[in-house]
Amino acid sequence: MMLENKNAQVGIIVAILVISLSVAVIVIIQVHYVPEWMKDKEADHMDAVANQFANLKFSIDLQAMSKADIPITNSITLGSKELPYFMSARAFGSLQVLSSSDSNFGIYVTPTSGRIKETYQPDASSSGEIDYVIQISKLDLQINTLANGNIFNLSINGNKNIEVRVINEANGYRIVLKTINNTQIIFNQTIASALPQGAFIINLLNPDYKFSSDVLPYVSSPFTISYNGSSNGNFFVKCKRFGAPSSSPIQYSLGTIQYQSENAYFVDQTYTYEGGAVILSQTHGEAVISSPSFSARNMTTKQTFNISIMNIKEVPGKTSATGYGTYSIRTNYSSFVRYSMIAKSISIKINTEYPSAWERYFQNFLNASSITNFSINKNESQGYVLVTLNGPQGGDAYDIELSLTKIDVYAQVGPGWVS
Repeated sequence: MMLENKNAQVGIIVAILVISLSVAVIVIIQVHYVPEWMKDKEADHMDAVANQFANLKFSIDLQAMSKADIPITNSITLGSKELPYFMSARAFGSLQVLSSSDSNFGIYVTPTSGRIKETYQPDASSSGEIDYVIQISKLDLQINTLANGNIFNLSINGNKNIEVRVINEANGYRIVLKTINNTQIIFNQTIASALPQGAFIINLLNPDYKFSSDVLPYVSSPFTISYNGSSNGNFFVKCKRFGAPSSSPIQYSLGTIQYQSENAYFVDQTYTYEGGAVILSQTHGEAVISSPSFSARNMTTKQTFNISIMNIKEVPGKTSATGYGTYSIRTNYSSFVRYSMIAKSISIKINTEYPSAWERYFQNFLNASSITNFSINKNESQGYVLVTLNGPQGGDAYDIELSLTKIDVYAQVGPGWVS
């Protein structure tokens, strides 16, 4: 009887020890391992969101490049699930399309004596001069009344390149056109003969006359056109040129796309698509993890910059989602506007909630492009970064060229396109 009691006591003690050990193991797992597992799980989810934002940027870049009205859908996972069998918290997140009035993001480009590219078509004239020309699309000479000895000249940068002469002969009027490249005559022929007295129009860009094929392509732009001739003839010109000097800024407030996490274990992170860049922000700092569409070249006597800035336009009623599921975000190209300018210096101001990230980006971008004559000022309290670009020549030289393109892209959260 005594032996049976002892065996029972031993069994109870063993059971208690097993239960205590099991509880201890569960407590250790719950207190130590579950938070680490969940932290890793949420970290993996943050990596997944980073990849999803990279894909979103890639899609918008494709739409901006093709300028095609073709919607593209991407997915953003807002949160992660809890672990089965153990006590753990679920991670949540929010996705928002922020309008230009809500995003606090914008760009301001201010040139010093900047000249903006324009299409220019002066009134027909027998003489004139057009400076800062980039491209000639129309160049006609209209002789109103043919007269013996009429001469019409056209020069680029002070060097005569075209001479048109009218000669009266027994059987009518003859027109001789001469094309000159520097000092070499590359075309000198009669282009019309036996003409009655009256009007005659010459397309000076006719490739047969070699001016458009053998002279213009080799002229450094911008250049100056000057033309003159007899009073009974007029030049008709249409060209692209840099217009009158101005220091007026070009400014845009721009919309963005933003994801914010609500993690229970891992540090909270914010991913923002603004201006074409993807920015990661968290407690310990911020960084541009996907660069915008900026490029620069240092060509000794001048520097060129190309900036494509994305503006996200929201669709009312489809601007946000909150929770832990996977939500679609649909984007579609809308329109673009482009400014091209030359200037003595240019200031680029980025208004942003992440000035440190943009400051580091500009520093690395300009250094990698071998641009040296610049300064960067960051203001954390007012939320902006100011980049000042000075050309290699300095002084009054127009040695900075900048092309700024603003591309509008519609974005909506959730299925079903709303137009």
